[in-house]
Amino acid sequence: MPIAIAGHAQQSAEWIAENADASLNYLRPLGALKLRRREWQELTAEAPKPYLTPMQLDLTEDPATPATASRLGLRTGSEALVEHLRAMGELGVAHVSFNLRPGDRPVDEVLQELAETALPHFPSAAASASSTASA
Repeated sequence: MPIAIAGHAQQSAEWIAENADASLNYLRPLGALKLRRREWQELTAEAPKPYLTPMQLDLTEDPATPATASRLGLRTGSEALVEHLRAMGELGVAHVSFNLRPGDRPVDEVLQELAETALPHFPSAAASASSTASA
């Protein structure tokens, strides 16, 4: 079973890189995220390991709402969310999980919007391999 350690769990970054299967760190501004990701990449250079980020997401009804930082995530519309996720991916974030509470909208509505507006931009590796194999 893979183990991702959140934060430092009172361990050194070197210990985590050696003993964990992934690093799990809360969302940071992109500049700070770049530094953290680079540190993780350097620590795991011989055996690369994924960098994961949980995000509290308050997805607004207006898709054009610009992204603004919240305590552990973003308040944003779907357009800015896609751009932010792309930027995170370019920095090397392998996985993002969303916490949809607290939020102003019903969870099922937000999930439907994410399925329609965000997920198509980020196909899973399995889905990409499947579509390439059938082409």
